[in-house]
Amino acid sequence: MQIRTQEVKDFTISGLKIHECKTDDISEQWEELAEVLEDYDVQHDVLYGVFVNLTEDGIEYLAGIKDDYMPKEVPTESTKIAAGRYLIGKIDSIQEIDEAFRSLSSNQDYTHRPGISFEKYKGKDLSNIEVWVPIE
Repeated sequence: MQIRTQEVKDFTISGLKIHECKTDDISEQWEELAEVLEDYDVQHDVLYGVFVNLTEDGIEYLAGIKDDYMPKEVPTESTKIAAGRYLIGKIDSIQEIDEAFRSLSSNQDYTHRPGISFEKYKGKDLSNIEVWVPIE
């Protein structure tokens, strides 16, 4: 995994949210988002998977795109990604996501801060995947 840091301004992700799901439900959510974006002819090359909250029953997860690109007539939920510095791991496949989050979240070379972690997918073939974890 290639690691780097980056400072970003705050931005909002809009998309489809699953409440209290198991991670197995996430792929269905991505399929539904793809259909919505295709139906509305949304041109995009960057997708986000956001871990909004962890609950006793599972996770709250949002699959989406930057709010600026989402048509207003699409019923979505939104989550704000806070400005700040992030530790980023570039991985080669979705099977590496869990391990990447564990590795980045436990990296002692950085001071971690509270905030939302997320996945960033660039391109249509999902071959360019980044995992973002908030740091000081």
